[in-house]
Amino acid sequence: MADRGRKSAASLSVVGAVSLVQRLAPPADLTPEQRSVWLVTVNSEPAEWFSPEHAPLLTEYVRHIVTSQVLTKQIEDFDPEWFGDDDGLKRYDRLTGMRAREAGVINTLARSMRLTHQAIYRPDKASLSKGSGASRKPWQSLDQNE
Repeated sequence: MADRGRKSAASLSVVGAVSLVQRLAPPADLTPEQRSVWLVTVNSEPAEWFSPEHAPLLTEYVRHIVTSQVLTKQIEDFDPEWFGDDDGLKRYDRLTGMRAREAGVINTLARSMRLTHQAIYRPDKASLSKGSGASRKPWQSLDQNE
């Protein structure tokens, strides 16, 4: 049962127990680039979002991101004159294919860790929520449901 009446200044000044959740630290075997991506990713979510069992998945995620960045740099540095050579075209095709595969893996890993915008979609805040009229066909008037 709660105490009745006014609360004393002393009782109001007591701070309740604060739970300090530590963020998941990056593994020691990551490169500096991978470590940077790890920290950005982990710090972009609430502290309790990642727990130790997420470390292997998160490790692969950051490795794929850094690999994709390396491939992107190679593609950006590609000399347009190399397109005149079959070997140049093959190399460019190989690089863009590798980057596309990396992007697919990154997307899969991000979805499994619920890092995408789709994971934070809130129907009650989106225009596609029930009752917003967004599901209405263009030929239907506003007062019709079907």
